[in-house]
Amino acid sequence: MMRWLVLLIFVVLTAAPAVPASFSHSYTPRLFFNVTASSSVLRYDPMYYSFEAYGLHPPNVTPIEVVIARNAAVTNTGLAPIIRKVHIPAGNYSMVLLNVSVRETDGAQFDRAAYVFANGVPVFWGSTQEILNSTAEADLTLFENLLKGNVTFQIVIPNYIDKSINITGIYEVNATLYLYPGAKPEGLPNDFIPLFVNSMNYSYVVLNPSRPSYSQNITIPNGTYRDLLLLYEEGGGLDEFWYTNEPATRSIVVRYDSLIAGVLNPFETIYTGGIDLFAWRPVTSINTLSFHSSYFIELTPLLALSLHPTLSVSVTNLREASSLSGSNAFDWDLAGVLLLWNNPSNPMISAKLTKYGSSFMDSAPIFQGSFSGTYYQEDGHYVIEYGAILRFLHGEETSFVRQWGSFQAFQQFNNYFQYAELDESFHEVSSNRGIINASLNYAISYPIRMDFVAFSTPITSPTAIPFNVSYLQNGSIDLSLSYFSQYVIDGYNFTVSMKENESVVGGFSGVLEVINQYGGAVLVSLTSNNAMTTKALTALNLLNGQGYKQSFLAIGLQNSTTNTSGYLILYHNNYNII
Repeated sequence: MMRWLVLLIFVVLTAAPAVPASFSHSYTPRLFFNVTASSSVLRYDPMYYSFEAYGLHPPNVTPIEVVIARNAAVTNTGLAPIIRKVHIPAGNYSMVLLNVSVRETDGAQFDRAAYVFANGVPVFWGSTQEILNSTAEADLTLFENLLKGNVTFQIVIPNYIDKSINITGIYEVNATLYLYPGAKPEGLPNDFIPLFVNSMNYSYVVLNPSRPSYSQNITIPNGTYRDLLLLYEEGGGLDEFWYTNEPATRSIVVRYDSLIAGVLNPFETIYTGGIDLFAWRPVTSINTLSFHSSYFIELTPLLALSLHPTLSVSVTNLREASSLSGSNAFDWDLAGVLLLWNNPSNPMISAKLTKYGSSFMDSAPIFQGSFSGTYYQEDGHYVIEYGAILRFLHGEETSFVRQWGSFQAFQQFNNYFQYAELDESFHEVSSNRGIINASLNYAISYPIRMDFVAFSTPITSPTAIPFNVSYLQNGSIDLSLSYFSQYVIDGYNFTVSMKENESVVGGFSGVLEVINQYGGAVLVSLTSNNAMTTKALTALNLLNGQGYKQSFLAIGLQNSTTNTSGYLILYHNNYNII
């Protein structure tokens, strides 16, 4: 997804990996471009053009609607937020949902990030559809104690306009809270500390090879007996498609006073202009319009170390990617929040770390040349565990955490072909007993496979940007999300299980205008366009054994050079109450 002026492309190494080619002096063929193009007439008329497969089934009661923004225009805004001060009615709510619906108008535009913050805390993490409109939602019930009274919301869609290359599109955003009256869930956090707060007062930091880590001093209120970290992430710049780079593995490592507290494996999100911009019209990729597989890191035992820790985050392999490619444009956008359970009238009086151990191994890139191209592979794994006894003025808390995971990458590539696969699998279990009784159990995996052939030939001089290329691409993508989460706290048991799969077969050809050194491009003309995208989802949501099962199947088709909006040839979405 484009962060500053244009969408960026990952660099495919075409020679010895340690010797980067200079883009400004010689043309290096590109396998993938991130492209934007204007929309054409729809063949069908759903309520929204694009939408996520994963949906939330709210209670059968009439919600209270709280409008945050209505048709708010996003023009040449950059990272400046749309600020809305909203009053949330007092009451108890069994569920709180946030809907974010966005419309693109007034010309071509790239897909953009779409974030929503409440008092600086990230509560929605997603993106836009490049054309027409889209809708997505997030469950904010966890933040119910934050969403009280007067709340300042910040909506951030980092849009940029450049009339010289006909990037003139603006976005109009609608954001609405839906509050469902009913019994408030037990055991919600009662304090929130946004992390990485920038000069515009919301949680957001960018890491790159020049700054692959960020540290922040935190003050945690005494009387805190549970501490969870929620972290959002996405790759940008040349790391938008980080899983096709060399190195192709990224791990986000969290440290608490220099000790490894957790590892987050990022999901391979493909935004609506990525790889084949037509493939995601109208069926979007997984975790695109709204990220729906959140992962929490239990930090409670580490409260025994300090209530004034230095919390740091780092992204692995950024400097290695820069060294191999000769570029510094590998970016990672992060936002996060500490979710706290505390009682100031019951301070912690002593604490003991009873267990700590961690290991993190990454093989580093391994390359092997052959007659047909280059082979690359890399793998790694980690194990982290820690435990503590926290003693308070009244009572104590015993806490234990164990995390483990692995990642494997393999690629075969040359100037015109790339096969890439990446597997990530990770787990976390935690247990808290005493003042609060709670546990977490995660089992998550993210496999992706890509197989592409692409040709690009300059038709104007590539020594000066912009220039035109004749381009042809054809291939396949298989992407999956397997996610199991069980959260238990004082009798409140919420389980989410989902398996989401998406496959794309096809490609396109035409003339592209390359508008920056990383391969961001605007479609000039289209000569062929044919792709089929299939997305299937089964999801189970249970609260204390009751809830619903969702079954979703959609197939989108592209088969025209004039109607590039595509259309659905199959759509099925069903909820069964359990």
